[in-house]
Amino acid sequence: MAETAPNANVNHHSQIPEEYRIPRTPPVPRSNPWSSSLLPPLESRPENYAQPQTLMLTKQQSNPALLHQGSWGIFNSNTGAASGWGTVGYYAISRWAEDWSNLRDRKNRIDFMDPLKYIPLNDSGSIYLTFSGNFRQHNFYDQRAGFGQTKKDPAYRNNFRWNLGADLHLGEHVRLYGELMSGQAGGINYYGYNNGRWRSKLDAQQAFVEVKGHLLHANMGVMVGRMTFLDAPPYFTAGSVYPTIPFSWNGVRVYSFWKNFRVDLFDLTQTNWTLQNVPFRDQVGYKTRLFGAYTSYAVPSFTFMGKKSQIFVDAYYFGFILASAPLAQQVGTITGSTHRDNPGMRVWGNAGPLEFSAGGAWQGGYFNEANNGPSRPVSAYSFNAQASWRFSRWWGRPAIGIQADDISGGDYTKGKTSSWGSYMSPFVPSAYYLDISTYLGNQNLIDVGPILTMSPTPNTTLLAKVPVVWRNSTNDALYASGTAAYGLRPHGGYTATLPQASFTWRATRHITLGIDGEYIFAGKSMIKAGASSGAYVQSNLELTF
Repeated sequence: MAETAPNANVNHHSQIPEEYRIPRTPPVPRSNPWSSSLLPPLESRPENYAQPQTLMLTKQQSNPALLHQGSWGIFNSNTGAASGWGTVGYYAISRWAEDWSNLRDRKNRIDFMDPLKYIPLNDSGSIYLTFSGNFRQHNFYDQRAGFGQTKKDPAYRNNFRWNLGADLHLGEHVRLYGELMSGQAGGINYYGYNNGRWRSKLDAQQAFVEVKGHLLHANMGVMVGRMTFLDAPPYFTAGSVYPTIPFSWNGVRVYSFWKNFRVDLFDLTQTNWTLQNVPFRDQVGYKTRLFGAYTSYAVPSFTFMGKKSQIFVDAYYFGFILASAPLAQQVGTITGSTHRDNPGMRVWGNAGPLEFSAGGAWQGGYFNEANNGPSRPVSAYSFNAQASWRFSRWWGRPAIGIQADDISGGDYTKGKTSSWGSYMSPFVPSAYYLDISTYLGNQNLIDVGPILTMSPTPNTTLLAKVPVVWRNSTNDALYASGTAAYGLRPHGGYTATLPQASFTWRATRHITLGIDGEYIFAGKSMIKAGASSGAYVQSNLELTF
């Protein structure tokens, strides 16, 4: 497979510096929609968002008809993950991040759905409408779910989600985006559907206005309204694999892209999903707030071991406020609210065949116990690293490496006004970063284990890993998510070994299937405390246009 630079997958816009443009390739012939020919690269799948892999595109795949990224230059690297919009390939995690303006050129129209992707509304084509849609079905089998703590065994769960988006471009400076979404969940002996993100009748998932332009030698813009937010490392927040309805946020976001540097400022509140399951009842919520800034510097591209290389140095600050954030105790929890400050840094990309991500953050702030209880300071940390070596000449182009994380825990033996040391990641880190089952959250843990990513065929990918997990602090609980502590209080630190694999098959541009599996081998101290080992299997179907 021919290799190109990691930043080769950019769209053809006049704003892109010449050194980052892809030479125009010959027109792509129309293909049968059920054919696997001319498929976009599978690295653009949201499931791969957690992996710091570098795109290696063939000349055919780098054709503008198969990539729909914006004019972000070097930040289109790694399927646009460097841009701050999440991955943006043929389709994106956030559908508004896609740019279908290349369909003005009829030679780029290769698919039977293309008439819905670019609908000109004036003679010049500067005003146009793009429709997008997705149907997703997930089926789950849980044996001893949540280390056996759910008391539902076995559990058969399923959920369905569909969404429809409309992106109206009013010239090159203004656009309006709206998205409707609905989701349902059911199954046999199921559990966990106790919030509005599993079952939601039709509602506005996103609705914002964006104004953008070129100022101070940069592409700048402001977004106001309801939107998704993914400008964070995948171990902090990522595209929601489950529950049914992803997070959405309300507020303002201001961004700016220069040639080798970008900055993103944001102040957002989380949408309030009601439990009444009534259409159009979701509200602007004020109980959860996320604010801060993200910056990224693209180190000038270089060649190492004969391969084009690109490294990004990111610095950020995330602040968040949660109205409900209980702290674990020896028995049960203490209810209360929290304010957390998260300055951090991440260095990631590739140096030749070495693909890596290394980051760290300190978390400060305070916890306020409910009912006018005492306040206590927070001092916590998180270190996260992956490194893989890409064997690009081997079958499947495998990347073989290691992942390690060190995320601090608290100490419930100390007084109620002492510093609390448990790091919190409440905004759905990628399920494919550590634990596919999500039985384990990214809080109070140390893990290390091998990791493998490969593409057995041009339209399939395989992710396999075997993390071994300990609790960072044996005087803190085991967590299923950033705010949910298990009732288990084991004495030992060793928690579990989690061999897992995820296989994805892109059957056509519009149909993707996948299957994920994991077995949870609980440690002896966990089992003595009441935990169980068990299996987890998930199947996935997505229909997208």
